[in-house]
Amino acid sequence: MAKKSKIQTPDWILKGGKPPKEKKKGKTFKVRMCPKCGKEELKVVLGEVGVWECVKCKWKGKNPNEEEFSEEEFMKYLDSKGEEVA
Repeated sequence: MAKKSKIQTPDWILKGGKPPKEKKKGKTFKVRMCPKCGKEELKVVLGEVGVWECVKCKWKGKNPNEEEFSEEEFMKYLDSKGEEVA
């Protein structure tokens, strides 16, 4: 008879870290925001690899803030954004 293996404790528990983020099921949407002013009006700077520029405050950098939404969360986000503009 084959011996069943024991369940091992994950490394992140043994090291005392935080659990890894769970991937969301279904379609996901990413929104990039300026780390300086928080606006999402960013554009890619041509001629420079991976550099973003904020249209509002002219921030330039390689690491804009990025949020990931599920389809339902994204629709709620767009609705709340539309109310702010009006």
